[in-house]
Parts: sequence; structure tokens; C-alpha cells
Amino acid sequence: MFFKQFFDKKLAQNSYMVACQMTKEAIIIDPKRVLDEYSETAEAEGFDITHVTETHIHADFASGLRDAAKRFGATAYVSGEGGDDWQ
Repeated sequence: MFFKQFFDKKLAQNSYMVACQMTKEAIIIDPKRVLDEYSETAEAEGFDITHVTETHIHADFASGLRDAAKRFGATAYVSGEGGDDWQ
């Protein structure tokens, strides 16, 4: 298993990449808006980012979930608590 934490100092937000070295699939957890670090890490490690998710919805988090899903062609997993406009 591969695990990497990403920390955005300006926003004091953490995000994570977890991947399987066998299947080469990776998930981004709580993606930030700027996605370049995830691309660089996935490329360096030989991973495909196939999934993105968030641990919870909150107003003070600058989410990159939708942008990440679109950019990487990844399946997004979101909470049902956000309502129809969120899902």
C-alpha cells in the first residue's frame, strides 16, 4: 500500500493519496483545488487516479473533488448528506 499526505499551508487543509502498488490504482481523499501535486505523484509512482472522495462536507473546505473527478476521469464518492445539488 502507498500512502501520502498533502498539506496546504495557506488553507491549513490536509489531503491524501492511497494507492495499491499491485493494481496501480489510486484514490485521492479530500482533494484540494490545485491538483498538480496529485498528478506529479501519480506519474512518479506509476499510478492511475481512479477514485476521489471526501470525508465530510463543510463550508470552510476548498474542495477539488469535482475538478479531480473530471481531470482524472475518476469515480467520485460523496456523502448523501449534501443534498441533490452536491451529489
